[in-house]
Amino acid sequence: MDVAEMFALFGALGLVLAGFNVVALKVVQPDDVPAYVRGRIRFWTAHNSTFMAGSAVLGAAGLAWLVIS
Repeated sequence: MDVAEMFALFGALGLVLAGFNVVALKVVQPDDVPAYVRGRIRFWTAHNSTFMAGSAVLGAAGLAWLVIS
């Protein structure tokens, strides 16, 4: 597998994961989960948009690299 293909694949997978996180964060009520999971919910609520943007940049870079080369 070429490096550019790997970048594009990881970018796409990251966008899918971030999309699932958006849905999960809307569905899950923090009061209904154990205390150790609430920390993860707070982390993903705070950092999901950054993760999504990073995945989009990584995927775009991989696709641009594929087109250029």
